[in-house]
Amino acid sequence: MRKWIPQFTLVIALHLLFVTAASASEEAKLDTPLLSTNSAITLESLPSFKQVGKAQMKWLWLKIYQATLKTPNGVYQPNTWPILLELNYQKDITAKQLITSTVKDWERQNIKYDELWIKKLNEIWPDVSSQDQLTLYVDEASISHFFYNSQFIGLVNDVLFAPAFSAIWLSENTIKPVQRNQLIGITP
Repeated sequence: MRKWIPQFTLVIALHLLFVTAASASEEAKLDTPLLSTNSAITLESLPSFKQVGKAQMKWLWLKIYQATLKTPNGVYQPNTWPILLELNYQKDITAKQLITSTVKDWERQNIKYDELWIKKLNEIWPDVSSQDQLTLYVDEASISHFFYNSQFIGLVNDVLFAPAFSAIWLSENTIKPVQRNQLIGITP
């Protein structure tokens, strides 16, 4: 009878360890950063990317920002990562306005989004001014990293976020199809 007690104890211990680790992993889905805001990573430390396309985004006659899409090989393929999307602002915009605009675009495109994404964006996105740059880097694991003027500011650790967020500019259902085509390299 004593032979099976150590084996049974080991099995129970391994089971508890596995269940605890799995539970902690689920709870930390959005909060476990691959990079922290204290990290020294900058855009310069990322792999090199080649420009796919560039587009000027306007509202009526007012220039809002210039967008540039980059990939490792300079070719865009839908929902293929990594990508780098740079937004160079030409107008002052509050973080609240950026988030409101993002949500409106998701709703317009009937894209399902998680309220936790909005909460995370509220935590990391700053107000932007003319000449500021906000950059999205989606890594090979589909994790979305954000940079403000080349400094890492935070991430959204949910693989569903990257396709939803990039759809604002890159989906066929975007509100700016001419600019989309410029970004993905269809037209100059």
